Amino acid sequence: MLIRVDLTTFSLGKTLAKDLYSSDGQLLMPKGIILKEFHIQQLLQRGYEYIFILEDEGAILSPIVENTRLPEVYTNTVETMRDMMSAVSAGHMVKPSEVNESIDVLLPEVTGTNNVLKHLLNLRNKDEYTLQHSVSVGVMSIKIGQAMKLTAQQLRNLGIAGMLHDIGKCKMSNDIINKPGPLDAAEFKEIQKHPIYGYQIVNEIKLKDPDIATAVLQHHEHQDGHGYPLQTKGEDINLYGNIIAVADVFDALTSDRAYRPRMPLLKAIEHIVKGTLGHLEPMVARRLFKYILDISIGETVILNTGQKATVVLINETDPTRPLVKIEEEFIDLKTEQNIFIQDLLS
Repeated sequence: MLIRVDLTTFSLGKTLAKDLYSSDGQLLMPKGIILKEFHIQQLLQRGYEYIFILEDEGAILSPIVENTRLPEVYTNTVETMRDMMSAVSAGHMVKPSEVNESIDVLLPEVTGTNNVLKHLLNLRNKDEYTLQHSVSVGVMSIKIGQAMKLTAQQLRNLGIAGMLHDIGKCKMSNDIINKPGPLDAAEFKEIQKHPIYGYQIVNEIKLKDPDIATAVLQHHEHQDGHGYPLQTKGEDINLYGNIIAVADVFDALTSDRAYRPRMPLLKAIEHIVKGTLGHLEPMVARRLFKYILDISIGETVILNTGQKATVVLINETDPTRPLVKIEEEFIDLKTEQNIFIQDLLS
């Protein structure tokens, strides 16, 4: 099984799971080598923070596959969200035990899966957008929180807030929620009420951490105070609200909708980083940015030429133009301007 390890706490004698390259595309270390102290020192000197290793020696002969139940758990959580929203729509209360049981199953699968995006992309269905979006935002919020080194309890509460962030929409007309196109002014004014409805619903569930309900209320607030529903700004927006806001925008951009196709992942993250001024919390957006860059290395992409390539090294000043490899040829997309990444291969 492929696992990620921190180089500062690494145990020697493990097998490297992925080829490692220098900034000019030269192979530093091939996958399959047994890592020794001088390997680790070399990587630390080059700025590496972590590597991927194989949990057992026999795995080098087999394809590298993450051992995760995330697809199954994600699907089950979507169904739980369906039940919760149906209950609220019918005037019933959601029990705290329902929420707690869901997060206790979802959380370990999310924190234990390195590339959650590959699974989310394969599971999405535009006809189920509202429900899947709620769970996907919960998943991505947890991964951002994990990158920010939040505690286990914080990750748990953040995941709950992410899952429930749009629960207020069950109080709104389906004609607005499912409209296959942009909302008009009156409809947008109505949709702006869903964080308030969500805050009221989550408060009634009586979860232990009040920041969960506050995050649901604040997930559409902007850093400059031009968001909604209360025009809260800057430091008055709580940590969970800031994280969910980034995850919410990212998932919306990278999901197929009835009125537009999804944006490729690298384009979406570039859009988010450039769009943080006044809207999203910059530090949180950068954590998502780093997570996407980290999981892109070694992944297969589709170029506009129709060719498949492997991402070797990300160019942090222009993340949509990394160094890629096609068979034995390296191509620097920063200099080859006529070639670009169409999308990551899910």
